[in-house]
Amino acid sequence: MPGARRLTPLRGALVLLVALVAQIAIVADLRVVGAVGDLMLVVTVAAALTGGPDRGATYGFFAGLIFDMVLDSPFGLSALTYAVVGYAVGLVCVVLFRPTGWWPLAAAAVAALVATVFYTGIGHLIGTPYPWGDVPAITVAVAVWNAALVLPAMAVMRWVHGPAEPDRFEVVLR
Repeated sequence: MPGARRLTPLRGALVLLVALVAQIAIVADLRVVGAVGDLMLVVTVAAALTGGPDRGATYGFFAGLIFDMVLDSPFGLSALTYAVVGYAVGLVCVVLFRPTGWWPLAAAAVAALVATVFYTGIGHLIGTPYPWGDVPAITVAVAVWNAALVLPAMAVMRWVHGPAEPDRFEVVLR
C-alpha cells in the first residue's frame, strides 16, 4: 500500500478542488433560508472528524485559502476560520466522542454556528463589518448543508486517507 500513500496529497487536493468548483457552480445558487451552504466547511469538518485536529486544521487552512481566492472578502479570513474550526472539531472529536451515529451530524451543525460567528467577529475586528443580523440565516443554511453532507464527505475523506489508525492513547489502553 505504499503507492497509495503517495497519492494522498493528490487525492486531498482533488477533493478540495471539486468542492470549490461545486461550491461556486452549484451550491452558490441553492439557497436555504436566504443563505447558501459552505462545502469547504463540510470538507474541513469531515477531515477533522476522520483524522483529528491536525488534519482538520490542515484541510481547513487550505480549503479557506483556495476559497479566499474567489471570494470578495479579506484574504485569509476563510483560511483562519476554517483552520480554527477544523482544529476545534477534531479536538472535540478526539477528546469527547467517536464520530459515529448522530455525533457527526451534530458536530457539523455546531461547526456551522462556530464558523459563522467566528468569521463575522473576526471580520469586525479587521474592519470589514459583516451584518450580525444575517448570522442566524447563514448559520441555519450552513448547518443544514453540513448535516446533510457530512457523512458522504467523511466517506470521501476515508477514501483519501485510508482507514483510520488508532490513536496512541487507544493503543496504550489495549
